[in-house]
Amino acid sequence: MKGIEIKAIIYGTSEYERSIDLRNEVFRKPWGLNIRDEDLTNDQYMEMFGAYKDDKIIATIFLTEDDKEHARIKSVAILDEYRGKGLGSYLMDYAENIAKDRGYKKVNLMGRVSAEVFYNKIGYKTLSQPYDYHTISHIDMEKEL
Repeated sequence: MKGIEIKAIIYGTSEYERSIDLRNEVFRKPWGLNIRDEDLTNDQYMEMFGAYKDDKIIATIFLTEDDKEHARIKSVAILDEYRGKGLGSYLMDYAENIAKDRGYKKVNLMGRVSAEVFYNKIGYKTLSQPYDYHTISHIDMEKEL
């Protein structure tokens, strides 16, 4: 994607701190919550990536393992002004290609119900009924690689 660079984020670094701020802006602040009130220690077990434009972090995506055949995508957070421009699909392709190269057969995710149509368009199937997560309606989804 033109002008966008994806870089690994290392847990505990200043870039990691910037990723927390971005996730807070996208995932918690609109609902009056603060991500820094949560236990984020499991982030250290994720493979974390940030999308940057002009050295500014504009999106995150995390990848981890559910089991030997299933990878999991987490924390797909994109600043509002960069939504609807193909960045979400670009990030998903990026993470899915890593998972596929590592031999995973499927990718799972927990997505907001409001993003279900987007995930369906890129090949994800809905596996669950909606449920609340941090007061927001979510669903479980899966894609075969």
